[in-house]
Amino acid sequence: MENLSNKQEVILAILNTYTNLSVEQVENLIKATNGIGGVSFVSVNGYSSDKSNNTEVANQVVNIGASYSNMLTKDSDIYANFDLSKVDVDKFNYDTIDTNGLTLEQFKQAVKEALPTALEELNQPKAKKDTSNDIWLNKALVFNFNTMRLGIFGQSVNKVVETKGSFKVVKSAPKTIAKRLIEKQAKGKAQTLRRFAIDNLVGSVKVSGEVVEVG
Repeated sequence: MENLSNKQEVILAILNTYTNLSVEQVENLIKATNGIGGVSFVSVNGYSSDKSNNTEVANQVVNIGASYSNMLTKDSDIYANFDLSKVDVDKFNYDTIDTNGLTLEQFKQAVKEALPTALEELNQPKAKKDTSNDIWLNKALVFNFNTMRLGIFGQSVNKVVETKGSFKVVKSAPKTIAKRLIEKQAKGKAQTLRRFAIDNLVGSVKVSGEVVEVG
């Protein structure tokens, strides 16, 4: 934050949005994540995702020392040298995909045919995201004044599902699935970056041995 008054303004906005959190909890969360340097790991326990309509509950390990620009650089090397023949189109959960009238086999074939275009697009320079409404409290915590959500930003390193969720079926183009398959099977870096919204957290955040109860 640029100055104390700005920081106080953000904390006030957080408290007005997250009425379940006390001033002490917010300050403890900021304090716990303030001293992080380099590559650091945070445990986010009891997280329920938007994609599962908050039905899935999982414990996550997050690397909050991740650099988005560095990841894009690594990804450009990964995708530039990636062999599409290594992509296994069967390694995807198609249960959550509306195939738009195609049989599953027809949709998989469309995904396979879309792989070259998907890889070509992944190799193109990424457009810079509009983050003008993001206010960073430190390298780990970010509050967005559009969505009014506080999140922990970092690279998802490990996920252990405690309660299986129900994911709604969505329409996705074969090329979109092709990109996701390439990103995962090529072990792309940027695709592992997440914002873990505090309002989806029903547990605690553990940083360097310090536990902050949130839910």
